[in-house]
Formats: sequence, structure tokens, C-alpha cells
Amino acid sequence: MDKLKTIKSEAEELLNKMVGKFELEVTEEEEVYHVVIKTEEDAPTVIGRHGETIRAVQKILEVILYKKFGEPVDLLLNVNDYREKQVERLEGIAEELAQRVKAEKHEVPLRAFSSYERKIVHEYIAKKHPDLTSYSVGEGRDRQLIVSLNKKEEAGKEE
Repeated sequence: MDKLKTIKSEAEELLNKMVGKFELEVTEEEEVYHVVIKTEEDAPTVIGRHGETIRAVQKILEVILYKKFGEPVDLLLNVNDYREKQVERLEGIAEELAQRVKAEKHEVPLRAFSSYERKIVHEYIAKKHPDLTSYSVGEGRDRQLIVSLNKKEEAGKEE
């Protein structure tokens, strides 16, 4: 069974129930299948409020494919470059947060972000701000991301 063809066919079947015209491309990169959807009018329908629908569609597709293949399939659904725009937006938020932590010299929490969004912020902080640290606390919907000064940085300031 050709995974790429099956993923494309299942994605098309699911999307046909949601939207009118769209183009679909499926590629594989480092064992993750990228499902890229291009649509003119229907992007908001597939993306949803704050990306809720795109995450739900991705999850549903993962379940369908798990049943087909008998093993988990890592997918990343993208509609009209939504993911790239989302990363840019999240990195902007992370930069503002980093500057605020440095200016105020205390940790700052960030609430109501998905695990994917928290991951993007963690990666940005780790890469661009070695003097800061980020971690998540809490469970489920109450989980929040904290950005703070590194312990070494705090200790150095107290001397």
C-alpha cells in the first residue's frame, strides 16, 4: 500500500466533506507526512478559530490513517501557508516576552497556547535567548508556558 497515495486519498475524502475547491499535495520529510492544502475561499473553514479546526482535522486524519496502516502516522497539515504565518506570529510573541522578562527581571507566564504553539516558543527562546529559559507548568487546558531568566543570570545579578 503506497502511503503517500493513501494519505492523499483519505485527506481528499475528508476535505471534500468540508470545503469546495482545493488543491492537495502530500510529501514526506524526515518521516513526517506534510499535507499541503491550497484553497481560495475556504481557508478559514479548514483553519478555524485560532487553528482549532486544522488541529482537529489533522487528528482525525491521523486516526483514520492509524486504522488503515495499523501504526501511527506523523502528519502536519498546512493550509495556505498557515503554519509559516503561525510560526512568525509566535516568534514575535516570544521576542516580546523575552524583552519583557529582561526588562522586568522576573518570569512571565503565557496562557492558552496549544502544545504545538508552546513548542515553537520554547525553541525560539532556546535558540535566540541563551540568557533565558522556558518551561511549561500545569495540566490540560490550564497548562502555561513560563519564560524566565536563567538561574545563572539571576545569580550573577545578585552579586
